[in-house]
Amino acid sequence: MTMISKAGYFQQNGYVALDDEGMPTQIAELNIHGIKYAIRIDELKEAVYGRHPARVERVFQNWQQYLGGIAGLARISHSGKALNIELVEGGRFTVSIGSLVSALSRRGVYASVGEIPEPVPSWDIGGRKIAQGQQTIPVQVT
Repeated sequence: MTMISKAGYFQQNGYVALDDEGMPTQIAELNIHGIKYAIRIDELKEAVYGRHPARVERVFQNWQQYLGGIAGLARISHSGKALNIELVEGGRFTVSIGSLVSALSRRGVYASVGEIPEPVPSWDIGGRKIAQGQQTIPVQVT
């Protein structure tokens, strides 16, 4: 059985970043394994309501923060209880909608982000499915 492990946090710190047209855009900060990403607040609200996925963008710092390209997408889960994030470089993450809304409204400081483990591959040997890490059982042929 695989478990979700903590991978970072989500916070609404009131920062803005310059978009590709040089316009200031209000963002929510997403930090995964020490790498800083951003989701535009207006897109995040649309994603939380299940209307459209939100872009996860890289954040760069020069004399000011600016958005530097799409790094993934964030969309509501099938159950509606979590926001799932998929990064282009690989990796799937999740954050509880309750804790996310609390962080966005500043009732909470941040929302924990968990890493969704990759599915365990299985092999079909002699009609039996064997998952990675299990021992093989020899099949006698008579």
